Amino acid sequence: MVNNRMRKYQSTKIFENYSVGIRQHKASHSHCNQIHGYALVFEVTFESIEPLEENQLDEMNWIQDFGGFKSLPKGGESVEELKKTGNGLKDWMDYMWDHTMLIEQDDPQLETFQYLEELGLCHLRVMEKIGAESAAKLVFDKFNDVFSKTGGGRVKVVKVQCWESPKNSGIYMEC
Repeated sequence: MVNNRMRKYQSTKIFENYSVGIRQHKASHSHCNQIHGYALVFEVTFESIEPLEENQLDEMNWIQDFGGFKSLPKGGESVEELKKTGNGLKDWMDYMWDHTMLIEQDDPQLETFQYLEELGLCHLRVMEKIGAESAAKLVFDKFNDVFSKTGGGRVKVVKVQCWESPKNSGIYMEC
């Protein structure tokens, strides 16, 4: 009997040690409506868009070069310096999640948090929705947007898991 099921390679990359402050103002039934903190960890799963197994890996036999998340070129780099640059996703992850304060766009105290940022007391990130699931979707969408514009569009993210603690996570994935 021949197995005609399609097979795919996948790879994962962990982005961790992101200390965030968060307030979920809609969680009036719990302490989550107060400012609290998490050490977020993101596990991002990639696969090639190529349907044939023999075409899924690049010339280095990788789905995605993990070194490719480095900073974008700034201009004026030598050829050797350009080899050390990437798509800028690590910079974006750091901007979004490294020692930031996450507030939902309809938080009634948004102006207070904006004032705290003006005072230099926080790095505010205003999000459409708050939660591990929403953070996972935001990363999923950002990575896929960047991948669609770089590397010939040959890689996509199929799953992002955002851990807010070792026991709790949210997942956004392709079905």
